[in-house]
Formats: sequence, structure tokens, C-alpha cells
Amino acid sequence: MRRLWLILSMVIGLTGPAGPATANGDGPYLAGRMIVAAEKLLDPNFTHAVIYLLEHNAKGAVGLIINRVIGAGNLNHLLKGFGLIPSEGRRYVRLHFGGPVSTGSVFILHSPDFKTASTYRAPGGLAMTSDQTILDSLARGEGPTRMKVMIGYSGWGPGQLKKEIARGDWLNVPADADFVFDASGSDVDQWNAARDRAGLTL
Repeated sequence: MRRLWLILSMVIGLTGPAGPATANGDGPYLAGRMIVAAEKLLDPNFTHAVIYLLEHNAKGAVGLIINRVIGAGNLNHLLKGFGLIPSEGRRYVRLHFGGPVSTGSVFILHSPDFKTASTYRAPGGLAMTSDQTILDSLARGEGPTRMKVMIGYSGWGPGQLKKEIARGDWLNVPADADFVFDASGSDVDQWNAARDRAGLTL
């Protein structure tokens, strides 16, 4: 699908449309699933990482690390940082490191009960919005019921992720909203839980 790549091109200046994606565990593409870093993967950006793949096709892959918390606090403080007037209520959020690409941009992975013109919905059912609209909604006390706020995203070029999986850097597992949005346990606890899932599905 071209939609996510066009959204990212507007946000961070990426170029090049993507081809069609396939969302299943049997085909060559894994959009809508999670990949789990193997223990031998020592890249500090991805050590113990669990990544939800928004897009995976012949042009490459895009995903968000779901278990790398880098901060936490009142959502109002985040909104003020974007020059918005926050709502009167309080909403506690964790700030996550989504990946090493475009770390100056915010990407919100969320439940599909919220949608704007630029919202991208992954084949697995979860959605991602990265424009001002979702921040405005949050400032009004609205927005999705479940979300993770990300700084940056993870990206691979054509065929790159396939090669990394082939050499054993990543395991792939089905994704579900309860697991993706679970806030309990440490980063490593969530990685271990995802590895357990991989052991049951591979």
C-alpha cells in the first residue's frame, strides 16, 4: 500500500511509493504482526526490541518499537510542548522510543476507534496517526481509548528485513491489541513474553 509511505513522506520527507503489502504469517510480508529481536542481536537500537510492523512489502518495512519506554508523565506536559492548550483532565502516558529514524517526530500507535484523514490502519487492525489532528483531539480530552506515544520509528530498505530474519536476527509472532498496549512489566519482561509467543508459533 502506498498510503503509509505517503504519510511518512509528509511527516519526515521520505520519498518513494510502496507496493502492496500482505498481512499473514505464511507469506513473504509481515505487516500487522510483531517481530522480536533475537538474543544475539546486539544493535543498541534494537536490543530486546519488540516491534509492531505497520507496513512490510517489496519497498521495505516500517514499524514501531512497543517496549522501549524512555519517559512517563502527564499528557498535558507533552501537549504544552507542542504549543497546545491541554484539557482539564489528566491522562498519564508513557513516552516510547519507536526507532532510530526521525527521532524529532511523534508517532502515535493507537486503537482503531480514532481516525483522521491521515490515519494509517495496519492490516492487523491497529492504527497510527502522526499529525496535529490527534494532538488537538487529545488536548480536548478526546482521541483513541488506547495508545502509545512514540518518538521516531524503525525502517528497513527493500529486502533488508527479510535478510535479517533469514539470518536469525528476528522472530515473528502474531500481534493483538492487548499485548501491544500492555503497560505492565519492564521492557525486558515484555520482550521475554513476546519470545514465549514466538516459541509457540514458529
